[in-house]
Amino acid sequence: MPWPIEYFHYIPAPSSIIEMMPGALKVMTQCAAVKPGENVVIACDTNKLRLAEVLAAAAYAVGGKPVIVMFPPTGAHGAQVPRPVVAACAQSDVFFLPTSWSMTHTDARVEAIKNGARGSTMCEVTEDCLCTGGILADYEENDRVARKLGAILAKTRTIRITSPAGTDISGAVTGRPVQYETGLFRERGQFAALPNSELNISPIEGSTEGVLVGDVRLMGYGVLRDEPVTIKVSKGKVVEVTGGKPAEYLRHTLASFQNPTVYNLAEFAMGLNPFSRAYATNLEDLGKLGFAHHGIGSNYAIGGKVLAPCHIDVIYKDATVEFDSKVVLDKGKILV
Repeated sequence: MPWPIEYFHYIPAPSSIIEMMPGALKVMTQCAAVKPGENVVIACDTNKLRLAEVLAAAAYAVGGKPVIVMFPPTGAHGAQVPRPVVAACAQSDVFFLPTSWSMTHTDARVEAIKNGARGSTMCEVTEDCLCTGGILADYEENDRVARKLGAILAKTRTIRITSPAGTDISGAVTGRPVQYETGLFRERGQFAALPNSELNISPIEGSTEGVLVGDVRLMGYGVLRDEPVTIKVSKGKVVEVTGGKPAEYLRHTLASFQNPTVYNLAEFAMGLNPFSRAYATNLEDLGKLGFAHHGIGSNYAIGGKVLAPCHIDVIYKDATVEFDSKVVLDKGKILV
């Protein structure tokens, strides 16, 4: 059964910059509130230069000073980028990271935030993401919902997420900071992952128990619509992965790092964006209202203690989220 994977008439070509510009301008105004004279660093890999160019044009249009820094694709989500890229991001006022592989859990993003910059990663982003789908959201409304949920999550001891496909996983989160990746990053140190809009938290290492059934997407592999992957977690570690080709891919990928930290269950996250398309792009699946996901590997960038050579998200649909046994989200319906 087919599903939408791109803007229905969108064909990458020089003229597509015109179609991307409204979304890029929205990013600079509603999301980032770029001010005249601010240094805007756009760090991209060689696959995403056209996206970097349209973001630079939009930044320039609102008075920013755009700089593009380009490097070869890293080959893994969460893999570190060259030190000059880290330095450029750290010296920015605003940064954007349109890349093939996620830079969320890298020194480039972490050092930029530490220095007071604000910005957004845009991993696996496609050009149509600036034209339709999640980018059409009211990010201020998404942020309002997130702050309401986050105020409760900040006082929560245990989070549990279930799904009809078989997910049932819980972890302790006492004292862990809530991450508001809602799409707004107007103040120093704020962060997003456009066009995603989500709320997430890192569970205390060793506390997570249960089963995760990914039936939407496995980062680095692709859509899981027809072939779910089942992941068993015990004492905060991935201990078993089953489910055909995607399971084989995940097992092989994790083993290839030859590093035990990659098996850490790093993240509990819930989507907030009702405009995101299902099964269309990675970031829209991560942020779609009603979807949830878990990261495997690094959590040092979101309040945890594990620095791993990767961070791989597994996404599933129709999630029911409980904070200390109280249901707060049920298959896209907000209950607080």
